[in-house]
Amino acid sequence: MNRRPSLQTLTAGWAFGLVLGWSVGFGWIPSSQAEPYVPAFERSGGDGHVLFSELGCANCHGPTLEFARRGPDLSGMASRFRADWVRQFLADPGAARPGSNMPAMFSGPDDPRIKPILHYLMSRPAGKQKAKKVSFGKDVNAERGSELFHTIGCATCHDPSPDFQPPGGRPQIGEFTVASVAFPDLRAKYSLESLARFLAQPGITRPGSRMPDLGLSPTEALDVAGHLFDFQDSDPRNAPPFTPFVPDPVLAKEGAGHYAKMGCAACHEAKPTAPAVPIRTWEGGCLTSTPGGNLPSYPLSTRQREAFLRTTEFQPPHPVSVLNCLACHAQDGAGGPDAARGRYFTGDEALGDTGRLPPPLTGIGRKLRPEWMEGVFAGTHRVRPYVRTRMPLYEDLAKSLTVALTPTSPSSLPPLASDPDREAGRKLLGIQGGVNCITCHQWGERPSLGIQALDISQLDQRLQPDWFRDYLLNPAGYRPGTLMPPLWPGGQSMIQDVLGGSAERQISSIWEFIAYGEGIPEGFPDVASGAFELVPKDRPILQRAFLNGVGPNAILVGFPGGVNLAYNGETGAPGLMWRGRFFDAYSTWFVRSAPFENPLGTDVLSWSTAEPTPAVDRFQGYRLGPDGTPFFLLRIGGVAIEDHFQAVEGSLRRTLTWEPGGAEPTWLHPNGATVTEEPESKSGRRIFTYSWEEKKP
Repeated sequence: MNRRPSLQTLTAGWAFGLVLGWSVGFGWIPSSQAEPYVPAFERSGGDGHVLFSELGCANCHGPTLEFARRGPDLSGMASRFRADWVRQFLADPGAARPGSNMPAMFSGPDDPRIKPILHYLMSRPAGKQKAKKVSFGKDVNAERGSELFHTIGCATCHDPSPDFQPPGGRPQIGEFTVASVAFPDLRAKYSLESLARFLAQPGITRPGSRMPDLGLSPTEALDVAGHLFDFQDSDPRNAPPFTPFVPDPVLAKEGAGHYAKMGCAACHEAKPTAPAVPIRTWEGGCLTSTPGGNLPSYPLSTRQREAFLRTTEFQPPHPVSVLNCLACHAQDGAGGPDAARGRYFTGDEALGDTGRLPPPLTGIGRKLRPEWMEGVFAGTHRVRPYVRTRMPLYEDLAKSLTVALTPTSPSSLPPLASDPDREAGRKLLGIQGGVNCITCHQWGERPSLGIQALDISQLDQRLQPDWFRDYLLNPAGYRPGTLMPPLWPGGQSMIQDVLGGSAERQISSIWEFIAYGEGIPEGFPDVASGAFELVPKDRPILQRAFLNGVGPNAILVGFPGGVNLAYNGETGAPGLMWRGRFFDAYSTWFVRSAPFENPLGTDVLSWSTAEPTPAVDRFQGYRLGPDGTPFFLLRIGGVAIEDHFQAVEGSLRRTLTWEPGGAEPTWLHPNGATVTEEPESKSGRRIFTYSWEEKKP
């Protein structure tokens, strides 16, 4: 099981992890007096400006920083957190969540202000944030959540689970160069549903937080919460509920007074109205080592304190730094995942590192058009579906981030040549005397003829034209290790019979066709007429393919009359049945890295079920009967079996025969089908007919 260790297990397992070569608690800070952990500070090499932003100093002292970190929204806390955990966190933030950026505000657990503030916080109603309605189902799968946690980006900032096996093998302790953001005791803080609700929309209650929104669906959020809880049940209703907390109105009123006097609103309210507090001295102020007054106390490390003291004039750090973008992206030779975390970035292996790692941010403002960049941050533009790590959503910051990343000075890159030839661009993109772009790149809905790199049919909507030219002349200069070849090495064209061999005109013409051309590059087979659709007429058609819902070893059978079957050639079991059109073989026949396909028809029924499938000892292929119908050959429990399929009057007839005297296996049937066992069934043979349920008008 991919279980998420508890905080106690992680901290206790630290020494054992060193011995085993794997730290189950890497990055966890067990001391209750641990300094704040600020990833951007570590990546910046110890920049005090980053601490000023990330510890919320600007919220009280100014200047107003657009990307400064704010505290979470404290409304509706009774439905979000367990009261006991909130009490512990108020008393000692660093103990409740090691590395917390929340300063100590109280002298300890016996501070008399804690109880009334707790009652005030737990009495606050839910806010009026623009939350999307989230409805959770009745199923939670922690294993599925573990897979998500380790592949979509969570493990980039947080500890990976020690029993999860990434494709490259588990990392060793020496491969970690950046510490993890620690979890609190999640089960002590949240209910399963409240954690899932937060994961589904973290920006609702933490608009200034550095916890990104990864666009989790309700099902995904619940599964990830199940993984983090190590929840071994499948029914979320069996998770421990919140213990009801009833605030005392008198104490809540007293707590509201403390809340105002201590200045909590400066960090936790959306629009604080208090004027900025001038900094008189660091020593004896917020850096005091004796919390308990009305000033926050930050237990900084010596390194952090020195960074503050040598920084006199504060400058806003770049959002790429404070949003920790360099945890995933490289920029100017820095950043990107370390060797350990890089193992959790997966995708299309055929594309090398470009198929699994996010693109570099070097010159991103020169590369992308502002309107496209804003769409990337808002979550409306995605072009690399093969990279499993998800680009976070920054809907509220999309415009501001775009402005921050857009250069204010004119580009120094040379422009495209001014005399393009659109038809020459079509030829150059293709494989008939061109530079073979469509061998690797998709063109709209047409898959490439080889590996499936990103779609280039709308590059003009994404890229700046001068950056496009510069990149084509030297791809490795922008992204070392890219599979993109230098098609114009040294600025010289390898295609001398197009446009006189002028590299500049050729690149300009490619851009011209992408932006304004009609039709497709030369070299794609003509599929407009459906020439590669397989249509069974007199006999069944069998076709091997990669099929969604079945796998890479699907054996497709199309019967005359519009009844179709997909058999799993790996497990030796039927997978799908559908009616209507059969299959389009274009990608299977012409695309070297054939993608997974879908049936062309409708009313698809699946054999997938929660029940275990019969264990097949060996799948031995198939033979064809005189009428072309397939007999699939397998052995179950040492018994030889033939699984025969025919189309009969719009239904699928299945005849199973096995050796006399052999034990009859358990047969599974397609979900949603009407199953009829025919009277010809007898010892050693079963005959079933699968029909589609007729839909009521």
